[in-house]
Amino acid sequence: MIIVSLQRIATQSNAGKRANQQLETLRQERARELQAKQKELEDVVRQLAKDSLPQADRERLSQDESRRRAEFQQLTTQAQTEFQTVQARVNGEVRSQLTPILADIAKRAGVDAIFNSDTIAWAAAGTDVTNEVVQRLNATP
Repeated sequence: MIIVSLQRIATQSNAGKRANQQLETLRQERARELQAKQKELEDVVRQLAKDSLPQADRERLSQDESRRRAEFQQLTTQAQTEFQTVQARVNGEVRSQLTPILADIAKRAGVDAIFNSDTIAWAAAGTDVTNEVVQRLNATP
């Protein structure tokens, strides 16, 4: 049996670090967009809370609130979908680099499977090849 920590590979390899950075950058960009939309919505809600508004202005602001609320919800859904799509893409890219390394290690060790040590309760010393995988991943351009 051979084990490898996919979590450590994700945090210690250059490929994993790049993937995590791409995801974090995207998350921050979408969070800024969502915060701006939320602020716009909150501004309209504050205006609606004023007692002295004429009825025509109140109706206009109420429609504006509904529109902005729908836009905010749509933007939230789009951001989540985009994040999941990018996450799947970058995970696939890392996996495509990782698979041949794991296949080579498995072949060399004469095993048919490599297990993720992050979900194994115990393994014998010397079965974890994570350091070798990280080194080999980092050696690829």
